[in-house]
Amino acid sequence: MLNFARLFELNFWFTLRPSALGERTVLILAVGLAVLLALAIFFKIFAKTKKQNPPLVKLLRKLQKMLSVMAFVGFILLFLSYEQIYLLGAHFWFLAWLVGLIVWMVFIILYALRKMPAERSELEKKQKFLKYLSR
Repeated sequence: MLNFARLFELNFWFTLRPSALGERTVLILAVGLAVLLALAIFFKIFAKTKKQNPPLVKLLRKLQKMLSVMAFVGFILLFLSYEQIYLLGAHFWFLAWLVGLIVWMVFIILYALRKMPAERSELEKKQKFLKYLSR
């Protein structure tokens, strides 16, 4: 069973010789990382169907890259932690991974809130202008 009280102990996070992960913990982490990978695949397929909207495609590709890279790195961290490899299997790498995920997500959200509307309006202006040109 998961012992959430250990998550608040500094010794749990910063020991170089990590304790073994429980079977349930490994399963939960593996399923969570598999969901990230499945979402990355979904966003990649969805981006191919929305080619008429380049700002949305750019957002979907950013999400797909983030999810696929973080799932891959997460699986490596899970393997190293499962095998209890000295230093590389330490639990603080999961904190670093989580901070990286959050920072990357903040940049994607900033893009979606600030740059994407400007790109969308620019695309609409360009399409409106091209509508009146003869071909």
